[in-house]
Amino acid sequence: MRFVRASLGVLLGMAITSIAPGQDLPVPRSGRSPVSSADRRFRVSGMTSAENLVLAGKLSELAGRIESLTGMPLPGAPGRMLGVMVQSASSADQEVLKMQGWDDGRFYQRLVVPGSLRLDGEDLLEAAGWLVLNRYAAEYTPAAQRAGMGPGVPEWISVGLVQNTQAALRSRNRDWIARELADGRPMPLATVIKQEVLPPGRWREKAYAAAAVEFLLPDGDLNTWARLFKAVGTRQAIDAAWLRNTSPALRDRHPEEAWRTFLLASARSRSVEAWSDRGLQIEDQLLDGLNFRPRDLGSDIPADVPRELFARDLIEYRGQPWTLAVAAALSLQVQSLKLGAPPVLQGVLASYASFFDHLTVPPAEKTPWWKPGKKEPAQNRPPDDVTWVLALNQLWLRAERAHQEFLEHHQARKRYVDAYDAPASSAFDEPGPEDQALPRTRIHRYVDRVDEQHRRAVPREPATTP
Repeated sequence: MRFVRASLGVLLGMAITSIAPGQDLPVPRSGRSPVSSADRRFRVSGMTSAENLVLAGKLSELAGRIESLTGMPLPGAPGRMLGVMVQSASSADQEVLKMQGWDDGRFYQRLVVPGSLRLDGEDLLEAAGWLVLNRYAAEYTPAAQRAGMGPGVPEWISVGLVQNTQAALRSRNRDWIARELADGRPMPLATVIKQEVLPPGRWREKAYAAAAVEFLLPDGDLNTWARLFKAVGTRQAIDAAWLRNTSPALRDRHPEEAWRTFLLASARSRSVEAWSDRGLQIEDQLLDGLNFRPRDLGSDIPADVPRELFARDLIEYRGQPWTLAVAAALSLQVQSLKLGAPPVLQGVLASYASFFDHLTVPPAEKTPWWKPGKKEPAQNRPPDDVTWVLALNQLWLRAERAHQEFLEHHQARKRYVDAYDAPASSAFDEPGPEDQALPRTRIHRYVDRVDEQHRRAVPREPATTP
């Protein structure tokens, strides 16, 4: 025994002396290391490494879509990442905490996320989108004003833009507004643009915020978005007067009339497209399945479950008996839409069906090591709840990405067809030789000929004698 203790003492002494002075002791990895996104914009911590990686990728994808919609690359020095901390334990009613401010001329931002939201919260993406847009505005802040909390974009803009980056949310908002238009109770534009702060959760105000952003701030309009960020960075009010002078949609038009015309045209164009496109007809049926009433699909639904749910909400209620039945019914409903669906939509339907199928396979019950569990070769069950949640979020992200690609494919095809349907130019629209690469002498002759024709067409005034 003394020999063993002496040997351990020698080995411990050798290990300590092998560490250079000032060098930290090696810390074993615990599987919960912080993860940075591939574009070095976000650093996520507080969950397992796999969950941190998924959330970092989701936030990076959100930033890329915001860049596409604004037409502007995200500013910021390389390596200055937005820190996202996910709390391991928190109350169910705790909200996302957004923090930002100037410190010695540098703009810092942080995001603290309750553990109840984790990977699938809309509020999480909306909070991250608010911080990302504020980073644009911070670039326009004068040096003398770089103190305190920093610029803040109105939340109806940040929330609306984030809603428009998600295909399923965009379609859900469109259907919501279409129902309200049919009921004759659309929200006025003046009410939408006064919403400096929006409450967490899913509200009709967010659907109208998404429509207002699409109406007032066109996708990819670099000039309009740059003027917005400059106004926010210099602490100007984004009110009705500013929008009337800046937004292309309100120039020389009555704001409320233009707003209602836009809403009606959006609903009408979607109906016409769906009437003539089999793929959009099936997508409308898919959206009806993603926005459902659980009591129409199953029984014994608890009283605290809302009257209407979105498909992703089932992750929160996973494992409950009624959730298994509802998810199985939704899977059959989605798979039935594959009959007659175009190939580009087949992958979307398969992705959503896979998400619902995985909801029906909860983790296997843990049994003592001396008691072997039941073997179920037909079902590949997740080992624990954390892995189950991670897999469900991955499947939802895959379905959302496939849905987005389908809508982009449809829009590209529509633009291609519309180019052929455009009226042919008449002789009056033909460009003059000055628009072509012609010799300068021919251009001179063309101008002389036009001047001569104009001189002959204009009658001369009679000469007057003094």
